Order: sequence, then C-alpha cells, then structure tokens
Amino acid sequence: MSERAIERVSDRPGRARMSDVVYEQLQTLLLDGAIQPGERIRVDVISRQLGVSQTPVRESLNRLEAEDLVTKTHLIGYSASPKLTPERFEDLFEARFLIEPYCSGLAAGRHQRVEIERIAGIAAEMRARHQAGAMSYGAFARKDAEFHEAIIGATGNSYFAEIFAKLHCHLQLFRLLRDSQVTEKALDEHDLLVTAIRRRDTEAADAAMHAHLTASRGRLRSAFEEA
Repeated sequence: MSERAIERVSDRPGRARMSDVVYEQLQTLLLDGAIQPGERIRVDVISRQLGVSQTPVRESLNRLEAEDLVTKTHLIGYSASPKLTPERFEDLFEARFLIEPYCSGLAAGRHQRVEIERIAGIAAEMRARHQAGAMSYGAFARKDAEFHEAIIGATGNSYFAEIFAKLHCHLQLFRLLRDSQVTEKALDEHDLLVTAIRRRDTEAADAAMHAHLTASRGRLRSAFEEA
C-alpha cells in the first residue's frame, strides 16, 4: 500500500475520537482496495502513515476484525480478509432474501414517524453526497449498511437486528465491485423502498426489497464472472 493512499489523521480537523477516525480511514482503504485482500497490515506502518500512536490503530483493527474485514493470526499479526468466494456469496444472498424483504414489509406496517424520517434522510444524504462527488466508496458502503439496518430496526424486533448485524453483508459485498452506474441504480432502488415504507404498503415494501436484492445480486455476480 502506497503511503500516498492514506490521509494523515493528525492533519484532519474536528474533535472526533482518534480511534473512530482511524477506523473509518482503515475501513475505507479496505473497501476501496487500497489494502488488497490477504495483504498484511502492519500496525507500526499504519501508525506512522496516519501520524498517530499504535493504540488507536490496534483498537480499529480489532473492530475491523469483528466485521470480518481483517483477520488476526498468531505470531503473524493482522491481514486483510480474503474476498467472499462465489459459494459464500450465494449463501449470503440466500440469507438476505429470507430476512430483508419480510422485514421491509414489517417496517412498512410498524414504523414510527421518526424511523421513516431517518430511513428517508439516509437515502437523501446518500444521493446528495454522491451527486456532489463528495462521498468516497467506503463512505457509500457505510451509509448503505446504515440504510438497510435502519429498515430492519423499524420492525421493532431486536432479534432481526442482531441476526442482520452478524452477516456484515454490506462491508463484504462492497469489496467486490466499485462502479458509479451501480451506485446510481442502488440509489433509485432505495427511493422505491422509502416510498413504499412511508405509504405503509407492506406488499410493495416487501417487493421493492426483493427487487433491490435481485438487482444487487446480479450486479455483484458480474464481479466473479470478470474475475
């Protein structure tokens, strides 16, 4: 990884916790491919490049390990996790098709006003920042995960939220493909979901999420075919 691929945290303004800033930086590098799958991640090198101590780097790597983006091996240290295999990819979408359309329907019928406004707000922010060219690929992936998690949360069922969180699906899937046209299509699909949930149309919300997942699976499958 080139030192120019990473922004020095010590040069960034703001009062965010150092470990959070380092975490976002490393997550973006992993999602953008600046740190390649399987590549070793040396704490001392990252610490020097970011201009921070090793403590927030280690804290961030532990968080990324919990998200399955990083693996830690005894006596070797941290490495970027390998990308999903085609088999794991299909298994992941099989689980998503089982959970997310049903939860979207529940969210349409059960959501509180504050919840639909949060869902709509995330979708609107993603579109505005993308159109302004102010959203990195890593940031888009995080916001996309937040959008889907907000829909699951609007069901009011904490078990669904826990199950979905354990999949880490967005962070894994976004490592497969980076394409602006794909991003624009996903935003359009999000708008359809927001409309259906806002109208409390349970069937339309279920169908919109099913269509979104179908389209996403088709787009991402191309990454395996090209590889």
